[in-house]
Order: sequence, then C-alpha cells, then structure tokens
Amino acid sequence: MMLYQTPRLSSLSTKLLMLTIAWLLLAMTSIGYTLILSWKLEGGAAAINDAGSLRMRSYHIALQVSEGAPLTAIHEGEQQFAAILSRLKQGDPARPLFLPDNATVRQQVRDIEHSWQADMLPLLETAARQHAGQHQMESPDIARFVNRIDRLVKLVEEDNARNTTLLRFFQMALIAMAIIGSFSMMFLLFLLVIRPLNILGEGILRLRDGNLDARVSVDNNDEFATIATGFNQMADRLQDLYATLEQKVADKTRSVEYKNRQLAALYNVTTFLHDSHSLADMCSGFIERLIELTAADAGSVRLVDFKRGRLELIAQRGLPPELQEEDDCATLNGCLCGDTVPQPFSVLHRFDQLPVIAEKHCQRAGFTSIAVFHIRHNQSNVGIFTLYFYQDPKLATQDQFLLETLGSHLGVAVENHRLAARDRQFAVSEERNLMAQGLHDSIAQSLSFLNLQVQMLDAALAEQQMEQAQENLGFIRAGVQECYEDVRELLLNFRTRISKEDFADAVRTLLERFEKQTHIPTQLNMSGDGLALNPQQQLQLIFILQEALSNVRKHAQAQRVRIDILNHADFSMRIRDDGCGFDEDLVATRRASHVGLSIMQERAARIRSQISIHPHPQGGTEVQLLLPQSERQAA
Repeated sequence: MMLYQTPRLSSLSTKLLMLTIAWLLLAMTSIGYTLILSWKLEGGAAAINDAGSLRMRSYHIALQVSEGAPLTAIHEGEQQFAAILSRLKQGDPARPLFLPDNATVRQQVRDIEHSWQADMLPLLETAARQHAGQHQMESPDIARFVNRIDRLVKLVEEDNARNTTLLRFFQMALIAMAIIGSFSMMFLLFLLVIRPLNILGEGILRLRDGNLDARVSVDNNDEFATIATGFNQMADRLQDLYATLEQKVADKTRSVEYKNRQLAALYNVTTFLHDSHSLADMCSGFIERLIELTAADAGSVRLVDFKRGRLELIAQRGLPPELQEEDDCATLNGCLCGDTVPQPFSVLHRFDQLPVIAEKHCQRAGFTSIAVFHIRHNQSNVGIFTLYFYQDPKLATQDQFLLETLGSHLGVAVENHRLAARDRQFAVSEERNLMAQGLHDSIAQSLSFLNLQVQMLDAALAEQQMEQAQENLGFIRAGVQECYEDVRELLLNFRTRISKEDFADAVRTLLERFEKQTHIPTQLNMSGDGLALNPQQQLQLIFILQEALSNVRKHAQAQRVRIDILNHADFSMRIRDDGCGFDEDLVATRRASHVGLSIMQERAARIRSQISIHPHPQGGTEVQLLLPQSERQAA
C-alpha cells in the first residue's frame, strides 16, 4: 500500500497555494464590496427618483385641490402618494430600490409619514369639502412638507456620494492590487522558481564541463531543495564512479577474460568429446585439459560399477604408481573419492582441515588437497574425476560450476560411447540373424536330401545295384547344383547396397540377374512421382523382392513374372507369376517351417507395411505389398 505524505508548509507548492488563496480572498472581498456598493448606489438612485416623485405629487394634489378637482381624482392622487411612500419606506429588492440604512434617513421618513398623515391629509380633506379653491390652502404648509421630502432626498444623495467614494476607493484598490500582485508574483516566481532553476542549470553546466566538484546549495526544504539534493547525490555518484572507473574497468575486464577463458575451455573440451575416440583416449584427453585449466598437479577419471561396488580407473595423469594400484581407491567406500559418489555435489578436501584419522593414500603421496567432481548423465552417476594438488587449490565457485558442467558433458560422451558399442553389437547380431534367415529351409532341406541320397547310394553300391546308384548320383548332382545356386544367390543378396537415387536401377539389376539364372522373362512396370523411400525402406523392399523371385525360381515352375511398382501417396508393389500356385490351407498349416514366408513378413513389418501372399484366380501366385502414406517419411 502506498503512503502519501502531507505537504510541508515550507514546500514550494504550499507557498504558491497559500499565496494564491490569499490573493483570491482579497480580490473576492474587494470585488464583493464593489458589487454591494454598486447595488446600494442603484437602490439609492431609485429611492431619490421616488422621493422626487413624492415632491411632484404633493404639488399636484395641492393644485387639484386649489382648482376644485373632483374628490375622486384627489383621493386617487392621495392613494398614489401613500403607495409611493410605503414602497419607499419598505424598499423593493427587485428594482432594486431602498433607502440608506441609517437612523437619520429612517427618522426623516417617519417625519414625512407623520406630517402626511397628521397635517397634510386633514388639510387636503377640509379644503376639498369646502371647495374653497386655492385661497383656502396656505402655501407655506406645502412648502414645509416639501422641504421634508427635499431633506430626505438630500440625505439619500449624501449616502450615495459616500458610497460612490467608497466604490472608487475599492476600484483603485483593485487596480493597485493587480499591479502589486503582478510584481509580487513575478518577484516570487523569480525567487522561488527561476532562481533555483538557474542555480541548478549552472550546476548542470559545470558538471557537463567536467567539474565533478560542482554542487548546489540547499537553503530550504521545498521541492527544488529535493531536486538539488538529488543533483548533489548524482554528482557524488559520478565523482565516485569517475574516481574508480579505471578500477571498475579493470575488474570488468578480468571478469570478461575469466568468462572467455571458461567459454574457451568449455568449447575446447566439448569439441574434443564430440570427436571420435576410444573410451580411454577420450577420458585421458579430458583429464589433460582439466589439469591445464585448473593448474592441478594430477588427475584421474574413474567410472562407477555399482554391481561390483568398484571405481574403474580409466585414465590418469601425474598419479604415483602406488595410487594407481591401490585397491582402497578402487572401492566405492574405500577412500574419499568413493565416498563422494552418493553425494549430490562436488567435494573439495583439504587434508589439514580433516579430522585426525588414518592418513589417506593421496595424503601420503604428498598431496595437500583433492577436488572430486561427478560424471553424470540424466541425473545418474556415471563416474567421478579427481584433481590432485600439492598446494592449496584456487578454485572459485564459478570454476567448480564449470567443472561440474564439463563432468556432465563427459557423462553424455561416455553414455554415447556405450550406446555406440551396443549399437555395433546389435548390428552384428542383426547381421548374423539375417544370415541365419538367409540360410533357410531350402539349403537345409537340400543338404538333408543329399544326405539321404548318399545313404541310398551307399546301400545301392553295397548291394551292387548300379542302376539305382546311377539314379542316386543324378539326384546328388542336381541337389549340389541347387545348393550352389542358393548359396550364390544369398551371397549376391548380402552384397546389395542401394541408395534412394538408384532404387529403380537396383530393381532392374535384380531382375536381370534373375533372368540369367532362371531364363524366365520378367516385365517391370514402374510409375508415380510420390515421396522418395528412405534407405531402410528401399533395402527391405529389395530383400522382399529377392525372396519372392527366389520362391518363383524354386517352386513356381513359371513361364513369366510381372512386377508392378506404383509410387503415389501410398507405395505398392505387386509380384505375379503364371506358375503352378500353391494350396493356401497347406501353406497355412506349415507356415512355421516356411522360413522364406516368415522372412518376408518380418521385413514388411520392419517398415510398417502390409504384405499378402495368395494364389491368383487365373493361375500362379501374387505377392502384394502396401506401404501407407502415414508410414512414409522424407529420406
């Protein structure tokens, strides 16, 4: 939650606000007085007008009486006189009309009203009844009454004169206030705003010109004082930065050089680890680079064998022979290096700070301290590497972090090396499996048939049955030739190497070899501009085609073979011969013994394709293979 402070009384905004309020109050008071005086003057002028009207009506009534006017006209004049006198006494704010509010004026109005009621009205009534004309009413009575009215008018005029004087005074005061206020505001503006701004500007100019000692005096605690204080603090900071600039630049340069050295070391080690090396050479090169990086006196790399509970020494530099051969250093719980394996972080051991226990082997070798770091891959321990020092090591926290990172890189490289070895073993195993699959039942059955024929030949010779012996020799000669053809075909299949550019050529070469071996013509139809097959898909398709053609050669007794290859969104291959076909039920019951069919099914499954083998309605056998678009990928 934000807290707002009450403005200080000495702040610039408070001063300006108070001066503005004072000026506004004074101006509003003066203007209010001028308005009141103007209102009084207007009301007084209206009162003078009505009082003059009373004087005129007095003479008019007296004239009507002297001339013998009708009583109704005289009474009407009296009523109008009374109404004007009453309005003059009570006032009329709407016009405005009112008499000055002083005792003399009020007394004079009462005198006029009394004289009118007590003297003038009876006299006028009497004269009107007698119809005596003007000689019945004496002129001095009217004159005295009118003098009272004139006295009232004079009093009102005197009050208006005083109000007019006051109005002019206040108007002159307003003019004087405007002049004085303008000069006062200019002076205050200069004193409170312009002058502090000029002082700040001069300080900024001095600071810009390189005078770092430039400061601004702080004489009060207003807003400009706050700005001046901030300016002085900024100048102090700049002066401090300038004074220590060389040191800061040197520190930053050392920091950058240190980081560059770390990056160079990281790049050098990772580049080396990514090259092709044996495990021993890789670990040996790794520890050599770390010894050079950390100025260590010796180093070793050991991999963990959790099953045996041992640390296998893979590479070392600078270790005495007794440490290399010491059995305690090869067990997980035998020494300090093995104790570090289950710990989550690297450990730096200084022998002079260890508890007094049995002397360690590396301590007896003359080392004063060792640093043990993990070799990890996917958060699992692969091994450790140890750096040995004859003097106290200078390993900062950043150095330790870098060494842990390099240990992780070594762990990845070790695991990759192991995976590559497993891949090579798997590849050899797979090749052996392919060879075993290649030597399927045709060769085995042929050898079994030859063994039987040899036994029959031996029996025929024993019984002197030469005709039977000749027949057995013919079977043996044909079986040996068939075995030879089978072995030759398998050798040619093993030598097959293709790429995505010569898949069609490989198919044509395979068909040409088949025609030479069997003298059976083939027809190849290839079309489509679909996605190219990757090498694995092409290789398996060639092997499937080879197996299908081998079955045609061995069993079909065909006169012609047709191969249709369509490469559209889906890839399809159809192999059809016009031979004798086969019995599906019989083949289904003996599928386990038909290695060739199993091989074709297995190869199709490797590339996620679908294969079917069935007799054709018009005779012969048809092999259909479909590789869906969803299983294809760019090679």
